[in-house]
Amino acid sequence: MLYSLSNIPEDKLAALQSIEQDIGQPLLAFTEVKAEPARLDRDKLAKIRALEDDLGVVLVAVRG
Repeated sequence: MLYSLSNIPEDKLAALQSIEQDIGQPLLAFTEVKAEPARLDRDKLAKIRALEDDLGVVLVAVRG
């Protein structure tokens, strides 16, 4: 399964912030993304890893 950060609607944001305040920790909200990871050879993976290092992010190739 893959997930991305969610956009919390304004009318629900107060509830999230209330729980964060109550537990003393920030929360991250994620939504499931309907996608399957792609199977890639080592050369393609190396190119993706190099870009990840350059951008400072995690990239996931998906079947398209």
